[in-house]
Amino acid sequence: MQCACGSDFRYEALEEWEDLQVFLRYRCDRCGFHLGIETDHRKASMFFDRPAWTDEAQHRLDRLPPYVEPLVRQEVEDYADRKRITVVSTDLMTEAGNQGMVSWHPDARRRLTRIPGPVRAMARVELERTAQDRGLSEVTVALMEEIKTRYFGLATSRS
Repeated sequence: MQCACGSDFRYEALEEWEDLQVFLRYRCDRCGFHLGIETDHRKASMFFDRPAWTDEAQHRLDRLPPYVEPLVRQEVEDYADRKRITVVSTDLMTEAGNQGMVSWHPDARRRLTRIPGPVRAMARVELERTAQDRGLSEVTVALMEEIKTRYFGLATSRS
């Protein structure tokens, strides 16, 4: 992409937003103009010809032990390549770890974002494990309510 000044835009960052949205940031080095593109994480793949990791996914990868990081990177990138996806998000990392066995219904994914951060990772693991144990291919709001009732004795009619 070219700026109005005639210089090329330089890719700066790829951020994950809620509901599977990503934000791509570009900058023109000559005039300093910034450009941002918000899109679905799978549609963002058209902007990249090789795997591009979101800042959040890269942070998760960087926190792994050095002997594990290249293995996880390769597994995730191979999975993304099979799915013809070039943007690697934290959701794609989880999906790759499960080899795509469990997906998330959009309503369930939205509800997951409302769970406090410190509990969210544990809730995600438990919900995906329960879905796999039951042979389900998707985590639904109904499953979330059931697990919530089992662990906390709480259930709501909210979706």
